[in-house]
Amino acid sequence: MTFVYTGKGKRSAQSDDASPEQKHCTKQACAIQWCLAQRNHKEAYCQAYIDEWKRCCEQARLAAAADPASSSSE
Repeated sequence: MTFVYTGKGKRSAQSDDASPEQKHCTKQACAIQWCLAQRNHKEAYCQAYIDEWKRCCEQARLAAAADPASSSSE
């Protein structure tokens, strides 16, 4: 599992070959980073955000597997 951190103030475009999880779950990954920063990096306090990110990743993987053309469209 990889976390996607966009960095504060850096507005760079995602690469075209980014995984479906990176393309669709950036908001949840950033929420995890924010939560961890606010709670002294104690993962137990951020479990709800982590679970939400895992659900998003699973949904993105399933959607990409069901329709491979949509993950490579422009």
